[in-house]
Amino acid sequence: MWEWLVENSWVLWLIIVIALAAVEMLTLDFLFLMMSAAALLAFGVSWVTDNFVLQVVTFALASVLLIFAVRPVALRRLNRSTPGTASNAARLIGLPCQVLDPVTGRSGLVRLEGDTWSARSVTGEQLPPGTDVFVHDIEGATVLVAPYPAPAADGGPAPRPSF
Repeated sequence: MWEWLVENSWVLWLIIVIALAAVEMLTLDFLFLMMSAAALLAFGVSWVTDNFVLQVVTFALASVLLIFAVRPVALRRLNRSTPGTASNAARLIGLPCQVLDPVTGRSGLVRLEGDTWSARSVTGEQLPPGTDVFVHDIEGATVLVAPYPAPAADGGPAPRPSF
C-alpha cells in the first residue's frame, strides 16, 4: 500500500488539498487555504517528478511563503472591504436585553437574543428582574448593561442610546 502511495503521490496531495480546503471552510481564517494552495503546488510537482522529498519540500516552502507573504495581504484586503461590519461579540453592543436576576455592579443575569448572559451594571445601581436594559460593552463572557434613559420631559418616549 505504501509503495503504491509513493508511486502515485498525486493521490495523497489531492486528498490533502481537499482536506485542507474543507478545514478552511470551517475556520475562515485563510491559514488552511494557504496550506491547501501549497498542497496544490505539490500536487503539480508530483506530476513532474516522482521525488517525494522534493514534493514535501515544495509543500513546506510554499506553505511558509503563502502564510507569511500572501495571507496578511488577503486578510487586510478582506478587513478593508468590510470596515463597518461588527462581528462576534462586538455586534451585540447596543442590543436590548432583559434582566433575569438582579444586576448590580458585581453580578447578575440577563437574557440577550434568547441566551442567558452574566451581567454587571455600568452605573453600579441595582437593576431589578424584568427591567429592560441595553448592552453597553462586553468584557469576556460578561455583558455590561445600562438602563435606558428616563422618558423625555414632554412625556415622549425615552431617547435611545446612540453608539
